Amino acid sequence: MADRVEVVYFHRRQRCGGCIYAEDGIRYTVETYFKDELASSKVTFEVFNVEDKENATVVDKYGAFTSSLFINTIKDGTDHIEEVKEIWFLLGNDEAFVKAVKSEIEKSLSEVT
Repeated sequence: MADRVEVVYFHRRQRCGGCIYAEDGIRYTVETYFKDELASSKVTFEVFNVEDKENATVVDKYGAFTSSLFINTIKDGTDHIEEVKEIWFLLGNDEAFVKAVKSEIEKSLSEVT
């Protein structure tokens, strides 16, 4: 496949308000600011439950075990996976949360375009 950026959010079966807020904020950011990239598959966004056995392969690939956001910059067929931890300090601050997620995606996109 072509160079791209995968935005991957993981959660557990039992979800708290912060986990739901994070997923909603990430989804909003991706769908609002990266419409064209989503349409062209330059950016993808997926959500997985870490506890579902059917997701074991992707959970292992990212090393996820709880609610987590990962951005995988795929260049020349090689994964460059980074966990975005700062979002957890921004829960409830919509502007800062969106800005942080947007910035991380833009940084990754600059490496594949």
